[in-house]
Amino acid sequence: MVSNSTDAREKVAVLFKNTEQVIDSTLTCVYGIPSDDAAQLQVELFAWFDRFARRPGTPDSLISLRPHLLSMACKIAHVYWSGRVDASLVGDERVRRSLALGPEVVASEIEERLQRGSSEMSDQ
Repeated sequence: MVSNSTDAREKVAVLFKNTEQVIDSTLTCVYGIPSDDAAQLQVELFAWFDRFARRPGTPDSLISLRPHLLSMACKIAHVYWSGRVDASLVGDERVRRSLALGPEVVASEIEERLQRGSSEMSDQ
């Protein structure tokens, strides 16, 4: 946990900004959430993650917080579909796969891709 709540809020804002495209893609492409709903979920996710980052015992480095943020993004998307009566009628195979695997597995896959992408860029 970051000792100062202002520092924690700044870290959350930086991490959120740096991960914004991944989060949006996760919500809209991986989970098939309409853009308007995804935008609202991102607002809720930011508030949720901000509170999480200020809890005692929470990692304080951006690289340590990112998997938690991705996990929360997948969880909020999963909950979104869980609350829909028509979730069983989802036609997109990628969305059905994401819902079947569960948020933790999907978040791990996304984090692995981000790590591979980072290591490939540093190798160049």
